[in-house]
Amino acid sequence: MQFDFPPTISVPRDAPNGTVLYETPTKTLQGVNSSYTCPSGYTYGIKNSLGTTTPGNNIFPIGNTGIAWQWIRVEINNTAARGYPNIDNGPSGTWGWNGSQHALRLIKIADTQGELLKLPSGIYGYYYFDSITPMAMSVTSSTSIVAQSCDTPDVTVDMGKHKLSSFAEYGSQSAPVSFNIRVNNCPKGINKITYTLAPTPNSPAWNASLGIVNLNNTSTAKGLGLQLLGNDQQPLELNKSYVLGESPAAGGTFSIPLTARYLRVLPSGSSGILDPGLSAGTANADVWFIMNYL
Repeated sequence: MQFDFPPTISVPRDAPNGTVLYETPTKTLQGVNSSYTCPSGYTYGIKNSLGTTTPGNNIFPIGNTGIAWQWIRVEINNTAARGYPNIDNGPSGTWGWNGSQHALRLIKIADTQGELLKLPSGIYGYYYFDSITPMAMSVTSSTSIVAQSCDTPDVTVDMGKHKLSSFAEYGSQSAPVSFNIRVNNCPKGINKITYTLAPTPNSPAWNASLGIVNLNNTSTAKGLGLQLLGNDQQPLELNKSYVLGESPAAGGTFSIPLTARYLRVLPSGSSGILDPGLSAGTANADVWFIMNYL
């Protein structure tokens, strides 16, 4: 059985293991005037030519690529054929392949190795019946597995200048500043995009549930933190996954509207803004923006 792969197959970068990446069109075998006869007690199954074969397992790894293939018997309820030896008590009889229907399926089984991965052409495996191999699964051309992702440029937000007197009490806030995170050049075929805002080692979380991080170690201001909010002015919880509101399936460019504000995190004392723990200066923070493509 000979099958063709497309030149490239695009895969969402974070597709879960078990995701079907591609399945060839079904082919029906015709005009093969041969048969084979087996005694009772024979063994049968697939032997993988590209990696390990686990007896009874229907998934065949392609080396250490993180991709596996399956031999699909379409006429047998789309069953995936199992690794040799599948059983050791087959009944005696004579069989042929005329009219049988087959397809080859690619599945993700582990993290793929690199941004661009090439799968080989050639024989992927053989159907064994004891010592004979009446059928081989062959691919006539190689294909490249491309990890799908979008471009997400860094964002620098100018928070403006603020008087220290604006933070006279614990919990005092500056006016929120709006900004957008751009999600550019998304390829077609991504079903869902999620994003997470996470504190960095330089700006650890002060209150993760309220989306507040400490100022980083380049800052000279003291007693303040930076709070991240959604476009609805509600705090964005850190390390929590949020779904991109727009459907990315058709590809394109998207925008995530957010806001940020300074917040006094130093408890109020009798000294007010003269509290030695509160001081003016530069106030910078860093936050990681993490994307997942499904």
